Amino acid sequence: MKSYLPYLILFVLLQITLKQNVPHAQSIKSSPKANMIKVTPYINSDSFSNILPIKQLIDDDWKQAPADEASIGFTQNEIGVTTQWQNFSFNLAHRIDYFIFTNSDTAQAFYLERTDQPLTSQNSYQVDLKLHHQSSNGLRLGYQWQFKQFTTAINLGYWQITASRESHITGEVFGDDKNNITGKAELQEFYSEKNFLKRDNSGSWDTDGFGVTLDLTLVWKVTDNINVNLDIKDIYSQFKLKNLGYSQGQVDTEGTFINSLGGKSYLPLYRGKETTRNYQFDLPEQVNVIAQYQIDALSYLARYKHQGEINFYYAGIAFNLEHSNLKLLFDLEHLSPEIEYSNSWFSARLAIDDIDIDKAMLFSLGLSAQYIF
Repeated sequence: MKSYLPYLILFVLLQITLKQNVPHAQSIKSSPKANMIKVTPYINSDSFSNILPIKQLIDDDWKQAPADEASIGFTQNEIGVTTQWQNFSFNLAHRIDYFIFTNSDTAQAFYLERTDQPLTSQNSYQVDLKLHHQSSNGLRLGYQWQFKQFTTAINLGYWQITASRESHITGEVFGDDKNNITGKAELQEFYSEKNFLKRDNSGSWDTDGFGVTLDLTLVWKVTDNINVNLDIKDIYSQFKLKNLGYSQGQVDTEGTFINSLGGKSYLPLYRGKETTRNYQFDLPEQVNVIAQYQIDALSYLARYKHQGEINFYYAGIAFNLEHSNLKLLFDLEHLSPEIEYSNSWFSARLAIDDIDIDKAMLFSLGLSAQYIF
Protein backbone atom coordinates (compact mmCIF):
# COMPACT_ATOMS: atom_id res chain seq x y z
CA MET A 1 0.00 0.00 0.00
CA LYS A 2 1.32 3.42 -0.90
CA SER A 3 2.09 5.96 1.79
CA TYR A 4 0.02 9.14 2.04
CA LEU A 5 3.01 11.09 3.41
CA PRO A 6 4.18 12.41 0.01
CA TYR A 7 0.69 13.68 -0.78
CA LEU A 8 0.51 15.45 2.59
CA ILE A 9 3.91 17.05 2.04
CA LEU A 10 2.88 18.13 -1.44
CA PHE A 11 -0.37 19.67 -0.21
CA VAL A 12 1.30 21.62 2.61
CA LEU A 13 4.10 22.94 0.42
CA LEU A 14 1.72 23.99 -2.31
CA GLN A 15 -0.56 25.78 0.11
CA ILE A 16 2.27 27.70 1.78
CA THR A 17 4.06 28.63 -1.39
CA LEU A 18 1.16 29.39 -3.66
CA LYS A 19 -0.40 31.75 -1.11
CA GLN A 20 2.87 33.64 -0.92
CA ASN A 21 3.99 33.48 -4.51
CA VAL A 22 1.04 33.18 -6.90
CA PRO A 23 1.56 36.75 -8.16
CA HIS A 24 5.13 35.80 -9.03
CA ALA A 25 4.29 32.71 -11.06
CA GLN A 26 6.21 32.84 -14.29
CA SER A 27 7.17 30.95 -17.38
CA ILE A 28 10.59 31.05 -18.93
CA LYS A 29 10.58 34.15 -21.11
CA SER A 30 11.77 34.05 -24.66
CA SER A 31 15.51 34.76 -24.63
CA PRO A 32 18.60 33.30 -26.27
CA LYS A 33 19.34 31.32 -23.10
CA ALA A 34 15.74 30.17 -22.62
CA ASN A 35 15.50 28.96 -26.20
CA MET A 36 18.48 26.66 -25.80
CA ILE A 37 17.85 22.92 -25.87
CA LYS A 38 19.40 20.82 -23.07
CA VAL A 39 20.00 17.11 -23.72
CA THR A 40 20.87 14.84 -20.76
CA PRO A 41 21.70 11.13 -21.20
CA TYR A 42 21.74 9.25 -17.89
CA ILE A 43 22.05 5.92 -16.10
CA ASN A 44 20.58 5.22 -12.65
CA SER A 45 20.90 1.95 -10.72
CA ASP A 46 19.74 1.33 -7.13
CA SER A 47 19.95 -2.06 -5.43
CA PHE A 48 19.48 -3.25 -1.85
CA SER A 49 19.18 -6.59 -0.06
CA ASN A 50 18.92 -7.70 3.55
CA ILE A 51 18.89 -11.35 2.44
CA LEU A 52 22.25 -11.94 0.73
CA PRO A 53 24.85 -9.73 -0.94
CA ILE A 54 23.27 -8.31 -4.08
CA LYS A 55 25.53 -10.09 -6.57
CA GLN A 56 24.96 -13.50 -4.94
CA LEU A 57 21.21 -12.93 -4.92
CA ILE A 58 21.11 -11.92 -8.61
CA ASP A 59 23.36 -14.81 -9.65
CA ASP A 60 21.51 -17.26 -7.36
CA ASP A 61 24.93 -18.20 -5.98
CA TRP A 62 24.49 -18.73 -2.23
CA LYS A 63 28.04 -18.55 -0.88
CA GLN A 64 26.99 -17.64 2.64
CA ALA A 65 24.09 -18.08 5.04
CA PRO A 66 21.34 -15.47 4.73
CA ALA A 67 20.89 -12.70 7.27
CA ASP A 68 18.61 -13.43 10.23
CA GLU A 69 16.34 -10.48 9.31
CA ALA A 70 16.05 -11.54 5.64
CA SER A 71 12.91 -10.02 4.15
CA ILE A 72 13.51 -7.98 0.99
CA GLY A 73 15.74 -7.36 -1.98
CA PHE A 74 15.28 -5.03 -4.92
CA THR A 75 17.04 -3.57 -7.92
CA GLN A 76 15.66 -0.65 -9.94
CA ASN A 77 17.57 0.42 -13.03
CA GLU A 78 16.93 2.99 -15.74
CA ILE A 79 18.82 4.28 -18.76
CA GLY A 80 17.55 7.10 -20.90
CA VAL A 81 17.90 10.56 -22.36
CA THR A 82 15.98 13.72 -21.46
CA THR A 83 15.52 16.75 -23.70
CA GLN A 84 14.45 20.03 -22.11
CA TRP A 85 13.28 23.21 -23.87
CA GLN A 86 11.91 26.14 -21.88
CA ASN A 87 9.30 24.69 -19.48
CA PHE A 88 8.89 21.41 -21.38
CA SER A 89 10.79 18.14 -21.15
CA PHE A 90 10.73 14.91 -23.16
CA ASN A 91 12.28 11.69 -21.89
CA LEU A 92 12.94 8.32 -23.57
CA ALA A 93 13.88 5.53 -21.17
CA HIS A 94 14.21 1.81 -20.53
CA ARG A 95 13.59 0.63 -16.98
CA ILE A 96 13.92 -2.67 -15.10
CA ASP A 97 12.33 -3.19 -11.68
CA TYR A 98 12.77 -6.37 -9.64
CA PHE A 99 11.56 -6.99 -6.08
CA ILE A 100 11.89 -10.01 -3.78
CA PHE A 101 9.81 -10.30 -0.59
CA THR A 102 10.42 -13.24 1.72
CA ASN A 103 11.08 -14.31 5.32
CA SER A 104 14.00 -15.84 7.22
CA ASP A 105 12.62 -19.41 6.99
CA THR A 106 12.44 -19.24 3.21
CA ALA A 107 15.91 -17.75 2.89
CA GLN A 108 17.39 -20.43 5.17
CA ALA A 109 15.68 -23.24 3.24
CA PHE A 110 16.95 -21.85 -0.10
CA TYR A 111 20.48 -21.57 1.28
CA LEU A 112 20.54 -25.18 2.52
CA GLU A 113 19.05 -26.52 -0.70
CA ARG A 114 21.38 -24.51 -2.96
CA THR A 115 24.44 -25.69 -1.01
CA ASP A 116 23.32 -29.34 -0.95
CA GLN A 117 22.79 -29.43 2.80
CA PRO A 118 19.87 -31.24 4.47
CA LEU A 119 17.02 -29.05 5.69
CA THR A 120 17.45 -30.06 9.31
CA SER A 121 18.44 -26.82 11.03
CA GLN A 122 14.86 -26.61 12.34
CA ASN A 123 11.77 -28.83 12.45
CA SER A 124 10.03 -27.15 9.52
CA TYR A 125 10.26 -24.07 7.32
CA GLN A 126 7.39 -21.67 6.74
CA VAL A 127 7.85 -20.68 3.11
CA ASP A 128 6.70 -17.27 1.91
CA LEU A 129 8.27 -15.94 -1.28
CA LYS A 130 7.02 -13.23 -3.63
CA LEU A 131 8.79 -12.12 -6.80
CA HIS A 132 7.76 -9.06 -8.78
CA HIS A 133 9.54 -8.11 -12.00
CA GLN A 134 8.84 -5.80 -14.90
CA SER A 135 10.85 -4.25 -17.70
CA SER A 136 9.52 -1.66 -20.12
CA ASN A 137 10.36 1.00 -22.67
CA GLY A 138 8.68 4.35 -22.32
CA LEU A 139 8.51 8.07 -22.73
CA ARG A 140 7.75 10.85 -20.27
CA LEU A 141 6.35 14.28 -21.02
CA GLY A 142 7.01 16.95 -18.42
CA TYR A 143 6.18 20.55 -17.62
CA GLN A 144 7.74 22.91 -15.08
CA TRP A 145 6.20 25.82 -13.17
CA GLN A 146 8.33 28.50 -11.56
CA PHE A 147 7.46 30.86 -8.74
CA LYS A 148 9.50 33.33 -6.75
CA GLN A 149 10.74 30.80 -4.17
CA PHE A 150 9.26 27.62 -5.51
CA THR A 151 9.64 25.38 -8.58
CA THR A 152 7.59 22.30 -9.36
CA ALA A 153 7.50 19.88 -12.27
CA ILE A 154 5.42 16.87 -13.22
CA ASN A 155 6.29 14.07 -15.63
CA LEU A 156 3.64 11.83 -17.15
CA GLY A 157 5.02 8.53 -18.46
CA TYR A 158 3.67 5.96 -20.89
CA TRP A 159 5.37 2.54 -20.90
CA GLN A 160 5.32 -0.44 -23.22
CA ILE A 161 5.94 -3.56 -21.12
CA THR A 162 8.50 -6.01 -22.51
CA ALA A 163 8.52 -8.54 -19.63
CA SER A 164 6.53 -9.07 -16.46
CA ARG A 165 6.24 -11.57 -13.65
CA GLU A 166 4.58 -11.82 -10.25
CA SER A 167 5.03 -15.12 -8.41
CA HIS A 168 3.88 -15.94 -4.90
CA ILE A 169 4.43 -19.24 -3.12
CA THR A 170 3.51 -20.04 0.48
CA GLY A 171 3.58 -23.28 2.45
CA GLU A 172 5.54 -25.52 4.78
CA VAL A 173 8.47 -27.79 3.93
CA PHE A 174 10.43 -30.38 5.89
CA GLY A 175 13.82 -32.01 5.45
CA ASP A 176 15.63 -35.14 6.61
CA ASP A 177 19.20 -36.36 6.93
CA LYS A 178 19.02 -38.02 3.49
CA ASN A 179 18.57 -34.61 1.85
CA ASN A 180 14.93 -35.26 0.97
CA ILE A 181 12.51 -32.34 0.98
CA THR A 182 8.80 -32.83 1.65
CA GLY A 183 5.87 -30.50 2.14
CA LYS A 184 3.02 -28.59 0.55
CA ALA A 185 2.86 -25.11 -0.94
CA GLU A 186 0.29 -22.89 -2.62
CA LEU A 187 1.45 -21.28 -5.87
CA GLN A 188 0.06 -18.34 -7.79
CA GLU A 189 1.92 -16.56 -10.56
CA PHE A 190 1.49 -14.32 -13.58
CA TYR A 191 4.26 -14.34 -16.16
CA SER A 192 5.27 -13.34 -19.66
CA GLU A 193 8.22 -15.76 -19.80
CA LYS A 194 10.04 -17.24 -16.77
CA ASN A 195 7.92 -19.07 -14.19
CA PHE A 196 8.34 -21.65 -11.43
CA LEU A 197 6.67 -24.42 -13.43
CA LYS A 198 8.94 -23.76 -16.45
CA ARG A 199 5.85 -23.49 -18.63
CA ASP A 200 6.72 -22.63 -22.23
CA ASN A 201 4.76 -20.14 -24.30
CA SER A 202 3.79 -21.61 -27.66
CA GLY A 203 1.54 -18.68 -28.50
CA SER A 204 -0.83 -19.50 -25.65
CA TRP A 205 -0.55 -16.11 -23.95
CA ASP A 206 0.44 -12.52 -24.67
CA THR A 207 3.64 -11.01 -23.36
CA ASP A 208 3.15 -7.27 -23.70
CA GLY A 209 1.06 -4.53 -22.13
CA PHE A 210 1.24 -0.88 -21.18
CA GLY A 211 1.62 1.29 -18.10
CA VAL A 212 1.17 4.89 -16.97
CA THR A 213 3.27 6.65 -14.31
CA LEU A 214 3.39 10.09 -12.75
CA ASP A 215 6.48 11.70 -11.21
CA LEU A 216 6.69 14.92 -9.19
CA THR A 217 9.58 17.26 -8.38
CA LEU A 218 9.49 20.21 -5.95
CA VAL A 219 12.23 22.71 -5.12
CA TRP A 220 11.42 25.11 -2.28
CA LYS A 221 13.69 27.97 -1.24
CA VAL A 222 12.48 28.35 2.33
CA THR A 223 14.95 31.13 3.23
CA ASP A 224 18.17 32.49 1.76
CA ASN A 225 20.04 29.68 3.53
CA ILE A 226 17.55 26.78 3.55
CA ASN A 227 16.39 24.75 0.54
CA VAL A 228 14.16 21.67 0.44
CA ASN A 229 14.08 19.34 -2.58
CA LEU A 230 11.36 16.71 -2.94
CA ASP A 231 11.43 14.13 -5.72
CA ILE A 232 8.71 11.47 -5.92
CA LYS A 233 8.92 8.90 -8.69
CA ASP A 234 5.93 6.66 -9.45
CA ILE A 235 3.68 8.70 -7.16
CA TYR A 236 1.02 7.14 -9.35
CA SER A 237 1.50 4.03 -11.48
CA GLN A 238 -0.69 1.45 -13.13
CA PHE A 239 0.37 -1.27 -15.53
CA LYS A 240 -2.01 -3.57 -17.39
CA LEU A 241 -1.54 -6.75 -19.41
CA LYS A 242 -4.16 -8.89 -21.13
CA ASN A 243 -4.04 -12.68 -21.40
CA LEU A 244 -0.82 -13.09 -19.45
CA GLY A 245 0.36 -16.58 -18.55
CA TYR A 246 -1.21 -17.67 -15.25
CA SER A 247 -0.81 -20.64 -12.90
CA GLN A 248 -2.57 -21.32 -9.61
CA GLY A 249 -2.53 -24.51 -7.60
CA GLN A 250 -0.80 -26.68 -5.03
CA VAL A 251 2.64 -28.23 -5.10
CA ASP A 252 3.15 -31.26 -2.82
CA THR A 253 5.42 -34.28 -2.41
CA GLU A 254 2.81 -37.02 -2.26
CA GLY A 255 4.43 -38.70 -5.23
CA THR A 256 7.28 -41.08 -4.32
CA PHE A 257 9.72 -43.32 -6.17
CA ILE A 258 12.65 -45.62 -5.37
CA ASN A 259 15.94 -43.93 -6.25
CA SER A 260 19.13 -45.55 -7.60
CA LEU A 261 20.38 -46.20 -4.06
CA GLY A 262 17.27 -48.15 -3.15
CA GLY A 263 15.85 -45.46 -0.92
CA LYS A 264 12.55 -43.59 -1.07
CA SER A 265 12.60 -40.19 -2.78
CA TYR A 266 9.86 -37.63 -3.27
CA LEU A 267 8.66 -36.22 -6.58
CA PRO A 268 6.93 -32.84 -6.35
CA LEU A 269 3.51 -32.83 -7.99
CA TYR A 270 1.51 -29.81 -9.17
CA ARG A 271 -2.27 -29.76 -9.15
CA GLY A 272 -3.97 -26.66 -10.44
CA LYS A 273 -4.60 -24.28 -13.34
CA GLU A 274 -2.37 -23.41 -16.25
CA THR A 275 -4.18 -20.78 -18.28
CA THR A 276 -4.19 -17.05 -19.08
CA ARG A 277 -5.58 -14.10 -17.15
CA ASN A 278 -5.60 -10.30 -17.27
CA TYR A 279 -3.11 -8.75 -14.88
CA GLN A 280 -2.49 -5.29 -13.50
CA PHE A 281 -0.04 -3.94 -10.94
CA ASP A 282 1.54 -0.78 -9.60
CA LEU A 283 5.09 0.00 -8.52
CA PRO A 284 6.25 1.16 -5.08
CA GLU A 285 6.81 4.90 -5.08
CA GLN A 286 10.32 6.26 -4.67
CA VAL A 287 10.57 9.28 -2.38
CA ASN A 288 13.68 11.40 -2.00
CA VAL A 289 13.71 14.47 0.29
CA ILE A 290 16.82 16.59 0.87
CA ALA A 291 16.98 19.56 3.22
CA GLN A 292 20.00 21.82 2.82
CA TYR A 293 21.30 24.54 5.14
CA GLN A 294 23.99 26.63 3.45
CA ILE A 295 26.68 28.80 5.06
CA ASP A 296 28.95 30.36 2.44
CA ALA A 297 30.49 27.53 0.41
CA LEU A 298 29.51 24.80 2.91
CA SER A 299 26.10 23.15 3.21
CA TYR A 300 24.73 20.75 5.83
CA LEU A 301 22.43 18.05 4.45
CA ALA A 302 19.66 15.87 5.86
CA ARG A 303 18.07 13.32 3.57
CA TYR A 304 15.21 10.83 3.67
CA LYS A 305 14.74 8.21 0.95
CA HIS A 306 12.01 5.60 0.61
CA GLN A 307 12.53 2.92 -2.04
CA GLY A 308 11.40 -0.66 -2.39
CA GLU A 309 9.41 -0.27 0.86
CA ILE A 310 12.65 0.46 2.75
CA ASN A 311 13.43 3.73 4.56
CA PHE A 312 16.90 5.28 4.32
CA TYR A 313 18.15 8.17 6.49
CA TYR A 314 21.24 10.23 5.66
CA ALA A 315 23.29 13.08 7.06
CA GLY A 316 26.05 14.87 5.20
CA ILE A 317 27.76 17.97 3.90
CA ALA A 318 28.27 19.60 0.51
CA PHE A 319 31.09 21.81 -0.74
CA ASN A 320 30.76 24.42 -3.45
CA LEU A 321 34.06 24.34 -5.29
CA GLU A 322 35.17 26.84 -7.94
CA HIS A 323 33.29 25.22 -10.84
CA SER A 324 31.72 22.16 -9.24
CA ASN A 325 29.95 20.72 -6.21
CA LEU A 326 30.84 17.77 -3.97
CA LYS A 327 28.34 16.00 -1.69
CA LEU A 328 29.29 13.52 1.03
CA LEU A 329 26.42 11.60 2.66
CA PHE A 330 26.26 8.75 5.16
CA ASP A 331 23.43 6.24 5.53
CA LEU A 332 22.85 6.21 9.28
CA GLU A 333 21.13 2.82 9.45
CA HIS A 334 22.98 0.76 6.84
CA LEU A 335 26.34 2.46 7.52
CA SER A 336 26.97 3.20 3.86
CA PRO A 337 28.77 6.26 2.46
CA GLU A 338 27.56 8.07 -0.66
CA ILE A 339 29.55 10.54 -2.74
CA GLU A 340 28.24 12.77 -5.52
CA TYR A 341 30.24 15.08 -7.77
CA SER A 342 28.74 17.49 -10.30
CA ASN A 343 29.83 20.34 -12.52
CA SER A 344 28.27 22.28 -15.38
CA TRP A 345 28.11 19.29 -17.73
CA PHE A 346 28.67 16.06 -15.74
CA SER A 347 27.33 14.37 -12.62
CA ALA A 348 28.35 11.10 -10.90
CA ARG A 349 26.99 9.42 -7.77
CA LEU A 350 28.15 6.26 -5.98
CA ALA A 351 27.02 4.53 -2.77
CA ILE A 352 28.20 1.14 -1.57
CA ASP A 353 28.35 -0.46 1.87
CA ASP A 354 31.36 -2.74 1.24
CA ILE A 355 34.42 -2.11 -0.89
CA ASP A 356 34.20 -5.75 -2.03
CA ILE A 357 31.37 -5.74 -4.59
CA ASP A 358 30.75 -9.47 -3.94
CA LYS A 359 29.80 -8.62 -0.33
CA ALA A 360 27.81 -5.43 -0.95
CA MET A 361 24.23 -5.38 0.37
CA LEU A 362 23.63 -1.84 -0.92
CA PHE A 363 24.73 -0.36 -4.22
CA SER A 364 23.70 2.85 -5.96
CA LEU A 365 25.14 4.42 -9.10
CA GLY A 366 24.14 7.45 -11.12
CA LEU A 367 25.82 8.98 -14.17
CA SER A 368 24.65 11.82 -16.39
CA ALA A 369 26.03 14.31 -18.87
CA GLN A 370 24.53 17.56 -20.09
CA TYR A 371 24.76 19.04 -23.57
CA ILE A 372 23.33 22.45 -24.46
CA PHE A 373 22.53 23.49 -28.03
